[in-house]
Amino acid sequence: MSAELHTPAGPVRYAVSGPSASGRADLVLIHGWCCERSAMATLREEYGGRHRILEIDLRGHGQSLDAQDDGSMGVGYRRPVAGGTVPEALSRVRIEDYADDVRTLCARSRLHRPVLIGHSMGALAVLAALAEKPQGAHAPTAGILLDPAPVVSEEGKQFWADAVEPLRRDVSGAWRRAFAARLFLPTDRASRVTLTEAMARTRPEVASGAAAAMATFDGEAALRAVDRPLLVVHGNTAERAIGAVAREARVDLTSGQTVGSGHFIHLEVPDQVMPMITRWMRIALPAQDSGDRDSAEASGSSRSR
Repeated sequence: MSAELHTPAGPVRYAVSGPSASGRADLVLIHGWCCERSAMATLREEYGGRHRILEIDLRGHGQSLDAQDDGSMGVGYRRPVAGGTVPEALSRVRIEDYADDVRTLCARSRLHRPVLIGHSMGALAVLAALAEKPQGAHAPTAGILLDPAPVVSEEGKQFWADAVEPLRRDVSGAWRRAFAARLFLPTDRASRVTLTEAMARTRPEVASGAAAAMATFDGEAALRAVDRPLLVVHGNTAERAIGAVAREARVDLTSGQTVGSGHFIHLEVPDQVMPMITRWMRIALPAQDSGDRDSAEASGSSRSR
């Protein structure tokens, strides 16, 4: 069942599941642009039996979308409320706003040594949250970036800057459907239709505001400011300069690369992604107990997908 965090942009809905006293780091799952928390389901399924999991629908996305279910779009689909305007805090959202929500929910949920896992735009929220060097009992301790949106790539940022106005007018979702098609390889099979339609049904003002947020986010400055371990797992996006910046800034960054997958690597090739995450957590987070090491080894040897 979802709970709510009230923000100037409207409610942010989230859910917490899994064991509450495992002694292992809790995990926070942060989806990407115009997606929703269900897009991170493979991670919850993989780790939910051993780690406490916080799942978030970012501002204006998924169950945090101001919408009504009138049944006209099928079971589980919501139609945005006709008329009206979205709050300025939503149409002019910043990546830092998403990060603020993440940190607030870590504290509210009393998470234990939380590790932030973000995909695409969600990876930018991870960087923004860690760049603030949060302190306290429930502060994030590490971050995982899954095929991140542009962090230092000026070409990538310009793409999103150019997309802001077309997205604002994309009432039919046609622009987003065409964009989504580019995120998949011809051989990709996992959730293609579901992900595409999730993107298309997000309110245009939300899609446009989030695009502007990605275009203006100073990802390089955030990356340089991070003082906690990071893992980046690349798919097929063009963002490749992260490693060089991290080395120059002496950021503790480990890099990985998947094979045979488009952008949604955690859905298409979980058999590659999950062992990388598990191994990295085992090595980069030495405070984790020996039970985590045992479960990591069991996970690596038992996956058959």
